Amino acid sequence: MGCFHWVNTILGNLKTSIDGNYHGFNFVKYAHRYLAEVQYRFNRRFDLASIFPRLIFAGTRTGPRTEAWLRLAED
Repeated sequence: MGCFHWVNTILGNLKTSIDGNYHGFNFVKYAHRYLAEVQYRFNRRFDLASIFPRLIFAGTRTGPRTEAWLRLAED
């Protein structure tokens, strides 16, 4: 039964993270973006301290982008 406890914990955490951060989450429209974000965090879960500084660095080094350019990622 210990295995089911962890499955329940993982599913509960997933539901909480979706409900807590994305109140108006339209799954059909934005699922690929949300899952890409979760994948990014998961792949860097052992180096959490560096995520914020790296995002700040990338944000300050990147110039303005048009909406059309941002939507290229959806294709």
